Amino acid sequence: LKIIEDTKPDYLAVAFDSKEKTFRHDRYENYKSSREEMPEDMVPQIKRIKEVIEAFNIPVYVLPGYEADDLIGTAVKLAEKNGLLCYAITPDKDYIQLISPNIKIIKPGKSTDEIVVIDENKVREEFGFEPKQMIDYLALVGDSSDDIPGVAGIGPKTAIPLIQRFKTLENIYKNIDEIEKPGIVNKLKENKENAFLSKELATIHTEVPFDFKLEEAKYEKP
Repeated sequence: LKIIEDTKPDYLAVAFDSKEKTFRHDRYENYKSSREEMPEDMVPQIKRIKEVIEAFNIPVYVLPGYEADDLIGTAVKLAEKNGLLCYAITPDKDYIQLISPNIKIIKPGKSTDEIVVIDENKVREEFGFEPKQMIDYLALVGDSSDDIPGVAGIGPKTAIPLIQRFKTLENIYKNIDEIEKPGIVNKLKENKENAFLSKELATIHTEVPFDFKLEEAKYEKP
């Protein structure tokens, strides 16, 4: 409600993960494997959330084989092509890769909090690289919440300078002989397969074949 009041959207849609395994699970069997089962008392709350969304007449999108991330990524890119300013509402930092002049991220907080909007400048300030390079960053540092392995032994302090200097994961490996510290070179060489797998897993797909119609998402008062 706070986000709706502050941003006054013309269109609003919601995406959920499907129950089925996704193409990421097919690619890497440990993907999200350490996540605990949903607590039983949370199950009826999901039903309640869906009832609230229905009361607001907000369309809900789910597509087997894909995550909500991919549907949202596709929807915001489509809306951007239609000349709209778009907000993806999420606490997940992997969404930073979607940020552009017309796509921003809103981190949901408590209803009393000021909403936090993340745009290109905020990403540059916080991470020191461009939004789309978040994929390369996650390829190196991994993402424990999704069990994305990254390169063992490489954390943010090592990853950020590498990305600032070489721009992409591919370029880091192409110019690996230029990296001065042998310890970093060894870690990169030993974990090359994991690095490229992690980049693949962290990439949000923005051309998912689902029937997203802007008109359906037109926001009216509930």
